[in-house]
Parts: sequence; structure tokens; C-alpha cells
Amino acid sequence: MGSKKVIKRLRVKGTLFILTALLLILTGGFLLSLHPEEDLMTAFILAIAMIVGGAVLLFFGVDNWKGKNSRYVKKNPGMLEMADDLLETTVYQDKFVIISKKAIAAKKDLATVAALDDVLAVYEYVHRTNGMADNRAIKLELINGRTVSIGIYGRKKATKDNLMLTISHYCPNAALGYSGEIMDYVRTKRKEYRTANSQ
Repeated sequence: MGSKKVIKRLRVKGTLFILTALLLILTGGFLLSLHPEEDLMTAFILAIAMIVGGAVLLFFGVDNWKGKNSRYVKKNPGMLEMADDLLETTVYQDKFVIISKKAIAAKKDLATVAALDDVLAVYEYVHRTNGMADNRAIKLELINGRTVSIGIYGRKKATKDNLMLTISHYCPNAALGYSGEIMDYVRTKRKEYRTANSQ
């Protein structure tokens, strides 16, 4: 059941990528057909950039449509099994996160599933534009280099703090908070993981 939701989510993302790619490629092709002259050189450069960007999006969109055979699933072995486990053996669940005996994921996107043992750090991320917070999330730094983001924008501080404490409680290797020392711990563990898996 969980693996089907992950595959469905990947296909939805793939469809959006493909549609955006086609729009960019068609718009870029139209701009190319304008016969670049001196005053249209900017349009020519923009058209080439749109076509290249569209080609990249098309590549990732088609890849996401492959479902179980996509590069995203192959890069994260065990992902589909963890997604199934997530829904079968749930131990904690709220509006933001779902946790099983072995895995954790953002409730709205099961494609972010990760093993509990792989979580190295849990911290609040705040993005600011012109000094105003416009995005808040809880970030989970994973041992394989991925970062899982759980959106919590507009929530009270107590809710965010309780959620971070709950997540860190279920993740045995996770450090709580963001500091230079914690990020050094994350980098060290990731380096050990890479060297162990490269052999």
C-alpha cells in the first residue's frame, strides 16, 4: 500500500516535469523561429536556455514515470519496503509526520521515507526573505546524504518543539538541534558511510 503511494507520487511529479518541459521546449522553439538579429540576441540565448532546461526536466520526468525502476528508487534501496512498513506498523502519526518501527516520512509525501537508524540530525530550518520568515520546516539529515523536509510553516513554537522531540525520540542516532558540532557529527557519519559502502 505505501509503495503504491510512493510510485503514484513519483508519477505525479513526473507528469508535472514532463508538462513543464514541453512548455519550455515549445516556447524556446518559438523564440528560435524569430530569426535572431542584433536586437533579438537576448531572445535567442533565452530560447536556448529554455530548450536545455526543458530537456533536463523531460529527462527527470520520464525517469520518475518509471516507478519502481526510476533512479530515485534505485538510489534509495529499501524505500518501497519501508513505505509499506510505514503504513502497516505505525507507532506515531500526526498532521506532519508518520513513524513506524523502522521508518519515518513526511505525512504528505511518503516518497521522503527514510530508515529511523539513518537519521543523524533533527533541526528547525527557517528561510527568510528580506528579514521575514517565509518558510519553516523540520529537516532530517540522513546518513546517505539526503535531507528530508517536513513543512511546519505557521505552527506554534510548542508544536514544532514537540514534533522535533518526538522525532528525535524514535531516531536512535539523531542529534537534536543545529550547531557546528552537530553538523561535524553528520559529516563524519556520512564520510564513514561512504567509505564503508564504496568497498
